[in-house]
Amino acid sequence: MVEVHKVSGSPFDGNVYLILDEVPVLIDAGMDPEPTLRKIKKHIDPADIEMIILTHCHHDHSAGVPLLKEATGAKVLIHENEAGSLGDDMATVAYLFGLSAPEIEADETLKEGDVIDLGEWKLEVMHTPGHSPGGICLYEPRARVLFSGDTVFPQGNIGRTDLFAGKDADLVRSIERLTELEVEVLYPGHMEIVSGDVGRQIQASLRFARSVL
Repeated sequence: MVEVHKVSGSPFDGNVYLILDEVPVLIDAGMDPEPTLRKIKKHIDPADIEMIILTHCHHDHSAGVPLLKEATGAKVLIHENEAGSLGDDMATVAYLFGLSAPEIEADETLKEGDVIDLGEWKLEVMHTPGHSPGGICLYEPRARVLFSGDTVFPQGNIGRTDLFAGKDADLVRSIERLTELEVEVLYPGHMEIVSGDVGRQIQASLRFARSVL
């Protein structure tokens, strides 16, 4: 049985998820890697983690990569549209935190339609720009699980579009795609994990996006 653990280091981090399947992976890396690493060690030897999959390049999701990569030896994956943005203070919005983006090299790039085979779970890559140019969501169709990055959040919330290269129309189109999925558990990039009435909440996100963007 697949396990998912939220292992984020601090309240300011984007959510970091540890997926325990035949191939253990991290979804995002947060900003504060040392407490994240301590939480990981409660569940698994960090050296067993094979991939760090970034939903997008923003600092609160990616700054922890260097230490976590050193501790795990994991490959770093990100959408092809944002691989070149890693390490850029403007594109990663590190400047908003008063920090500089660390130098990070992606080991592999992802694109729409890729499938990441973890064993029991097969994560489908959905390119969902709007919050950022290379934002992705990861969908597991059999388990009806969605890792939504900063595209949608619980209770009808949405990712902001006023950051570097954000686009209102792109975010609306991305959320429209998410409403077509059957989702039982939502693992968002911020806020809490939700299960149950997830489809209604994504529909609410779409209504909200259409009303304000």
